[in-house]
Amino acid sequence: MATGTRRKRVAKSQEDRREDILRAGREVFATTGFADATITEIAAAAEIGKGTFYLYFDSKDHLLGALWERYVDAIVTKTQDILDEGADWWPTIDRVLTALVRHAAANGALHRIVYGSANAKALEICRQANRRVVALMCDFVVRGAEAGAFHAHDPAVAFRMVYHAADGLLDELAFQDDDIDADQVVRHVLQLTHRALGDPASTSAS
Repeated sequence: MATGTRRKRVAKSQEDRREDILRAGREVFATTGFADATITEIAAAAEIGKGTFYLYFDSKDHLLGALWERYVDAIVTKTQDILDEGADWWPTIDRVLTALVRHAAANGALHRIVYGSANAKALEICRQANRRVVALMCDFVVRGAEAGAFHAHDPAVAFRMVYHAADGLLDELAFQDDDIDADQVVRHVLQLTHRALGDPASTSAS
């Protein structure tokens, strides 16, 4: 008669299992690198079989895209929450951009994984996710211009310029050894934003 006790398998929901795979993927990508990471390694880190991985993701590109999409989801949610408060135009855009910069700075490792290791397919998935944020904010600045708050010739183009400049800077800083100085980046991004969108106070200060 067996005297040992068999460890009981804990049943997990699909959502919990997916979270396990996302966590494992981020860990493996960070330590092994995206190019060298394998589905076998990710499945082992998530404590699942390789076949189970494919029930949730088609490939490691799909997994990386899902990691970035979750990152963007958090940005979109925060942005929408700030916009829904209905505060004045300039304080609102300042708060949104501050939140975006701080969120990016706190996720520098993910930026390194995505833009340092991913292939064209994964990067396109990430770009599609980024467009959600840009579309949301372009709508905001266009409405702000119609209300007389912003004075750029083309507010949507002006915001895209600011967003992609900030995104490029944060990506570059993420590859440096030092931690990102979020406060400093916020100051420069807000200064650029006020100039690009035609803040009279910014123009007179120059």
